[in-house]
Amino acid sequence: MRIAYVSYEYPPDTAVGGIATYVYQIANTMHQRGHQVEVFCASAYRTVSEQIDGIKIHRVLCKNRTIFNEVILPFFELSNNHKKFDIVESPEFSADGLAIKLKYPDIPLVVKLHTPWFLIGEMNNSYFGFIKKVKFITSGLIRGKLYKPFWKIRDKQNDPDYLITKLADQIHTPSISLGDIVSTKWDIQRGQILHVPYSYIPNNDLLKIPTNTDTNTITYVGRLEVRKGLVELSKAIAIVLKTKPSVKFRFVGSVQGSPKQNIDMKAYLISTLKKYKKNLEFMEVSSDKIYTIYADTDICVFPSIWENFPNTCLEAMSAGRGIVASKNGGMKDMLEDCSGGILINPLKPNEIANALILLINQKSLRIEMGTNARKKVLYSYDNGTIGLLMEQKYQALIH
Repeated sequence: MRIAYVSYEYPPDTAVGGIATYVYQIANTMHQRGHQVEVFCASAYRTVSEQIDGIKIHRVLCKNRTIFNEVILPFFELSNNHKKFDIVESPEFSADGLAIKLKYPDIPLVVKLHTPWFLIGEMNNSYFGFIKKVKFITSGLIRGKLYKPFWKIRDKQNDPDYLITKLADQIHTPSISLGDIVSTKWDIQRGQILHVPYSYIPNNDLLKIPTNTDTNTITYVGRLEVRKGLVELSKAIAIVLKTKPSVKFRFVGSVQGSPKQNIDMKAYLISTLKKYKKNLEFMEVSSDKIYTIYADTDICVFPSIWENFPNTCLEAMSAGRGIVASKNGGMKDMLEDCSGGILINPLKPNEIANALILLINQKSLRIEMGTNARKKVLYSYDNGTIGLLMEQKYQALIH
């Protein structure tokens, strides 16, 4: 098959999130299975077409994600005119392949769900209640101004994420939960959304980490933002440290906003946990060094309000860490059937704290769960398993 992956994100130029990791891995997987693969992506500083490890990569200078789908169209046209593509795959997020599908409706389009904008908005707004929003608008009216709301409401009919998904010939979801949500919110029959997890190639450095570590450290890896559940985690941390005062909590990731306006999440956590400031550590680490963080932790905590299919959890599974994770979203798919971690309600700090304390106290349990999780990664998300599944879904569209 001749496959085009259209994605604003692609390493190294636009390796800004999980979409970049997914597209890189699946492009290489399908190339290794004998298919002709081309990637159409953005760059912050160059326009170039290059061949890397057998994959043709077209990078276009584009710093505005909302117009990328139009900017990339001429590059796709040139390659498609040379030899027609059998399949185009695009994320729903920001509708990267929308202009291509509108211009070439006869080429089958697969839309891979990641996390649509409307869902990100709902999660980020979860701490801004009705009263707070009314006060915000009222304060502007008192001053004779109409303040622009800091929360976002997306009109489905004008939402590019929705529009490209409705145009798709096939829809793939990495997690069962995301398929359920999109089906309900966008009025798409659930049977039309196929469960196709991400492929994941674990780093050997992660696989080499012993499961029986004693670092007295609990680590969160990911962006420091509201939707990652850090508000409730801060309350859970206070509970843990009351009984386990020597435990260190490490936060690894870029700092984003908090529920308080004009205060970032790092400052929010330090302020909320000022009594325990000496137990907190914040840092950013490059992806090639992330294994050193997992090697220096016993337990990973991922308390997202909702999360699709996070690579951070797959990394922790590969590292054989004890894991406490949100039951809302794809981490339930990853961990539940293999007893690979403890699933919690991310809105209940006591539940989070109790799970963390249990794994602190029971080293044998976290070793057992870490071993189970590592096995699951190696046999369920490997290139062979996911590559074959993707191949079958693609071929069903062509034939």
